[in-house]
Amino acid sequence: MSAENTEALKCPIEHLRSPDQFNPFTPQFHQNPHAAFLAARQEQPVFFSPVMNLWVVTRYDDLKTVMKDDRTFASGGAFSSGALASPEALRVLGGLDHPIFQYSLVNADPPIHARFRSNFQRAFTARQVAILEPQIRELIHQLLIDLRTNQRVEVIKTFCDPLPLLTICRLMGLPDEDAPDIKRWGIDYIRAQMPGWSIEEQQLIGQSIADYYDYMLKQVKYYATHPAENLISGLIEARQNNDEPLSDEEIAGLTCNLVFAGHETTAALLGNTLYSLLNQRELWNYFCKHVDRITTAVDEFIRHGGPAVGLYRRTTHDVVLGEVTIPKDSMVWIAYLAGNHDPEQFPKPERLDCDRQNAAGNLSFGHGIHYCVGAPLAKLELRVVIEELTQHYPSLRLEPGQMITPTPNFMLRSYQEMILAID
Repeated sequence: MSAENTEALKCPIEHLRSPDQFNPFTPQFHQNPHAAFLAARQEQPVFFSPVMNLWVVTRYDDLKTVMKDDRTFASGGAFSSGALASPEALRVLGGLDHPIFQYSLVNADPPIHARFRSNFQRAFTARQVAILEPQIRELIHQLLIDLRTNQRVEVIKTFCDPLPLLTICRLMGLPDEDAPDIKRWGIDYIRAQMPGWSIEEQQLIGQSIADYYDYMLKQVKYYATHPAENLISGLIEARQNNDEPLSDEEIAGLTCNLVFAGHETTAALLGNTLYSLLNQRELWNYFCKHVDRITTAVDEFIRHGGPAVGLYRRTTHDVVLGEVTIPKDSMVWIAYLAGNHDPEQFPKPERLDCDRQNAAGNLSFGHGIHYCVGAPLAKLELRVVIEELTQHYPSLRLEPGQMITPTPNFMLRSYQEMILAID
């Protein structure tokens, strides 16, 4: 049960003759990052990119080596300041040690990381994820009213974006009506990791991030005196009988990052998966008739359409990786997307093959101590969306003639707009 995505076979970069050619900030890369990573894996799987001013890792085995060795490849200090490079922008936040950057699972190393994660594991239970399922199913049909009424809908902005955002808001205990502000703050959080903004734009981005944290801190302080059945209350409650409880500021910073990660990545994953399935009609029709097979196909959906392109690490000493010596205190970009499409690990990686036996080994949620704490929720949302759409909208299709354009973002692979229709 598989189908081939021919997009990955159209290569705008035939050979990586020089690392200077690798540029993830270009429209060509956004359109087809697989081509650039294919060339790199074949010729220089570990290389220094002058454009990015860091080392890039593209081979599955090398990526797992990096992710497993958190002592050599640290996360602390690896955050890309990006847009917040100017003194004017940093003054808005008080520096890059602002709680929204300091209190993050992604950017923390042991023993701090273990403390953060253990508190999350106390609060973020399988039961909390399970009780969201009926709410997700209800939200799906609420968000698709336009599709039922007009037989067509722009699905990225009206469905793929709001569904995971509203889901994570309900998990956290954040009001639905605050979702537009949270979405705006999330966009600015992404922009903060991308270069090229003017000083005025940098200041606006910095202020937006500060506002995001201030909002979340108010929510934490509210639930400290008004406990409810949500994750913020769970993190506060986890302080009891706990030798390493989290402060209000730590909970606010961690929650900011979890809301952002749980929304933006899942939204992109939903859009990517729908695009692939609706482009490969035999697979869509198969799942319309065999809804019981969707659960086992989720890992392959995530491998094939995983949106995370890469994250950062910092070397703590000189290290040899892939026969290349990376100096101490170097920035390293671990390209998750490249690993998920490494043919040495996943033969014919451009194929969406729902019988693939090793799909669960994909790197979309990371590996090692930084494996995504929100993975169960993302998998639930993806499964439920495909179940509901195949069973209630079997005639769903991509509207012909449209130009489906990727988002210009080197961190997250997604689409800007996609129109779906039903007969």
